[in-house]
Amino acid sequence: MKIGDKREELHKKVVITGGGSGGHISSAKAIIDEIKERYRLTSDNLLYIGSDLGMEKEKPGSSLDMKVMKKEEINQRYIRGGKLQRRFSLRGVYLFLRTFLGFVDAYRILKRYKPNIIISTGGFVTVPVCLIGKFFFRTKIYLHEQTAAVGLSNKIVGKYAEKILIAYPLSEEYFPKEKTVLTGNPVRKEILVDSGKSPLTEQLRKMIEHQEEYPIIYISGGSLGSHVINQVIKDSMINLLQDFQLIVQTGDSKITNDYEMLNLEKNKLESELREKIFITKYIGDNEIGSVFNNINLFIGRAGANTVYELGLMRIPSILIPIPWVTHNEQMRNAEVLRDVGLARIIREGELTSEKLVMTTNLFAQEQRHINEKKAEKIFITNAAEKIVNNINFS
Repeated sequence: MKIGDKREELHKKVVITGGGSGGHISSAKAIIDEIKERYRLTSDNLLYIGSDLGMEKEKPGSSLDMKVMKKEEINQRYIRGGKLQRRFSLRGVYLFLRTFLGFVDAYRILKRYKPNIIISTGGFVTVPVCLIGKFFFRTKIYLHEQTAAVGLSNKIVGKYAEKILIAYPLSEEYFPKEKTVLTGNPVRKEILVDSGKSPLTEQLRKMIEHQEEYPIIYISGGSLGSHVINQVIKDSMINLLQDFQLIVQTGDSKITNDYEMLNLEKNKLESELREKIFITKYIGDNEIGSVFNNINLFIGRAGANTVYELGLMRIPSILIPIPWVTHNEQMRNAEVLRDVGLARIIREGELTSEKLVMTTNLFAQEQRHINEKKAEKIFITNAAEKIVNNINFS
């Protein structure tokens, strides 16, 4: 113990589980950081359990969880995950078998670790961890739901949770009122800090010099990227660059190779236009604050954490929700931002390069009327603190 360290010692053994998407992982990280700030930890009383399953056609062992969490100073274990499919296919059978094996892995880990508390931030990986914990080891379960709509995994886990901590008031309809608390979504502290040094932040500084004439747009299909959005950006790149500067985050798909595709398109441009676009696979935590604090507009998917961070920072957005997710949850997330006056929505089926360019030009020139009272109620700034306050660590 360091001299002057006034943190309380954490006597409980805690598991944090969640993964499969950037939103689940981001919330897990924020909760871990809050616990670390509040409690002194021993070498074995905080454990993260994620999935080893990467994108389709990628080998197990390359999951987003593994890539993001590898830098975290916390004990980590990864189980064989498998998201259940609604349609029969050979891959569906493979994923079903992995789900079963995930229960075996979860049992082995929890039997050895014997946690007192499991905090779930959602995703298919959390079901075996929470159910095994509840029924075999009588572990107390706490669930954080990030989306405006609720998927199957969290509906299952929610039945056995001590408390369900929700990000949006809309989620109340899915859970028992007596167990539900509105806490908001924890956000990365990095988004609030305009700092960091990297090729992206250096390019951004140059862009800021011309921002009054050419507003800066950040385009992202989420942490894994979106081939649909990247393809439309390829087709509309020249037109967008006439009036804007672009930061494009492509993801790192080895199947579609979008990063390479967009760079090939960029290299065809005249030098004056090439200076107005920066293409990257990822936006790091050391870069995201510079991006969020200096852009004029966001274009991209409507994941729960993305929408929440955009709302918190009051960033105008053009959102293109994924249409095939459970209960159309991305559309409901996008509607939250639209209803406070911060967003326009383009349905994926209607997305073309022409429509994107037209919508971007019109929205950038529009006089916006933000419902600040409604926004302040929805986009809570101290969500991680509220979540930890609602978990009984004694």
